[in-house]
Amino acid sequence: MKPLLMVLVLLVFLVVGIHVEQHLDRYQVGVGEDVNVMLRLGNTGESALDVSIVPGVPEGLVALNPGTRSVEISPGNSALVAYPVRGEMPGKYAITSQVIYTDDEGRSRQIRCGDKNGRLLTVS
Repeated sequence: MKPLLMVLVLLVFLVVGIHVEQHLDRYQVGVGEDVNVMLRLGNTGESALDVSIVPGVPEGLVALNPGTRSVEISPGNSALVAYPVRGEMPGKYAITSQVIYTDDEGRSRQIRCGDKNGRLLTVS
């Protein structure tokens, strides 16, 4: 990536003011067992953010509460949002959540977020 482009990407991230980390409460489950997908959302900007989380589960898993979760995060604060997922078929799965928020300029933004360390859920 060119240095100028890297600087622009970093500036955009700082202006937007959101930090997202996703992880699971465990990475190995049996068929029919549940795991919690947890997202830590941080507001590093200067105004409150209304954030919505949409569970993203591949075939073989099922979100137990598939609806959207919403939270408002004031500047300098963070929130933890979690949703349960059940393993339906054996395999290794990447779970990605969609994070939707409105930036300071009123534009809707979307981020797709996976496990912060790239780990997969193993269902056996």
